[in-house]
Amino acid sequence: PHSPEPGGETEPRVSELEPEPPTWRQRVPPDTLLRLKKGEVKRQEVINELFLTEHAHGRMLRVLLEVFYQPLLSEGFFQETELANIFPGLDELMDVHTTFLESLKKLREKSDCVIAEIGDTLLARVRGGKIPTSSRPQPAPSPPTPALPPPPPLPCPRPSGLSPQEAESQPRCRRLQLKDIIPIEMQRLTKYPLLLENIAKYTEEEEERAKVQRAAECCRQILNHVNQEVRHMENFMVS
Repeated sequence: PHSPEPGGETEPRVSELEPEPPTWRQRVPPDTLLRLKKGEVKRQEVINELFLTEHAHGRMLRVLLEVFYQPLLSEGFFQETELANIFPGLDELMDVHTTFLESLKKLREKSDCVIAEIGDTLLARVRGGKIPTSSRPQPAPSPPTPALPPPPPLPCPRPSGLSPQEAESQPRCRRLQLKDIIPIEMQRLTKYPLLLENIAKYTEEEEERAKVQRAAECCRQILNHVNQEVRHMENFMVS
């Protein structure tokens, strides 16, 4: 890993970071773009935002795994059971988001980045991860910061390993601290309903719009359930 040189820029150099995927406008032929209606252009912009933010979210989940979880485990900073409490369900979350991102990539490739139908893909995503409202999940999705206490004081690091504070200085962390990265899953959950509602807003075809709206409603139900679980855990911790 690279680190900023003394007295140099603290912003990571582009070459040190994973490149961003191209936007849909960069891949769509100009004549195709000109033929699209204004509303369809806005719809494609929102779908593109969903894709790019999903890509960025997966990148930060990999940071949690590769920059923090794996080194903390291999260097003996924490036991595996302790790390499971700090990074709940990390492997499962990575699998879910990787699968969703791959499905979005396939849609892009199949349609030359002008995606006509995304409703079935969205429904498959939320139904695959839907939490029944009648039972508590085991384990629960990542709660926000209040439900995740700060990690306990660290033992003295081994000379060969980076401490979490040193790991935070790596370019992949993009100047974020561990405490800022841990809640990203909850933050991502709050974004899905808004993104899907905007896709539905600009979708003219009735059946397709209904599918996207159902997916947005599923996202709201999941988010509401997670919020209930967070409140339950907060009450349990203070009782």
